Amino acid sequence: MTYYHHVDDSGDPGLSDAPTTSSHFALAMVQLAERAPLPEFAALRQALHLEPAFEFKYHKAKPHQKTVFFKVIQAVSFRVRAVVVDKTRLEKRFADIRGQDFAVEFLSRLALRASDMEVANDILVIDGATPALTRALRVRLSEECRAAGRVRPFKKIVGGDSSREDGLQLADMLAGAIRHHVMGVERDHYPTFVSKVVDLWEAPDK
Repeated sequence: MTYYHHVDDSGDPGLSDAPTTSSHFALAMVQLAERAPLPEFAALRQALHLEPAFEFKYHKAKPHQKTVFFKVIQAVSFRVRAVVVDKTRLEKRFADIRGQDFAVEFLSRLALRASDMEVANDILVIDGATPALTRALRVRLSEECRAAGRVRPFKKIVGGDSSREDGLQLADMLAGAIRHHVMGVERDHYPTFVSKVVDLWEAPDK
């Protein structure tokens, strides 16, 4: 069976010392059986008196919306793998890495932490991914899989639009909640979906 893995991030991949640069960067990869609207989201928008096309985004959601959201998604069948990068502890070799390369580095490593019995020949959907990013990620994963002699995790890697895809909105909300959980900023939401977390990688390894 082919699964769809939806990816979104929280924070930013920049490594500059600018005040607007976040200390932590997170990626959430959410596995769903289909790339289709989630009925639970439609009901949630209606219950919260939101427009049918309302986009759930963690950094914009109001506190009560987050509370209801994380309660509702307990009924959604999904699995999530995530990485939270503490950029203040990264090795010097990352000092000059560009945003796209930074994302490719950690997304590829996150995907390959799963065995080819868990993720193989599936479809990866990345929010806002450019052709350059999907191409770079495809090349990186092909090289790694060839060297390891393993089945590639994704037969197709594409960009998506979170404003139109519930799977990407779910990934956005989870990425934000997971990043804040690791940072110790907010700890109430993570326990509501921890049973669906199959891998939470805090990088760099301690």
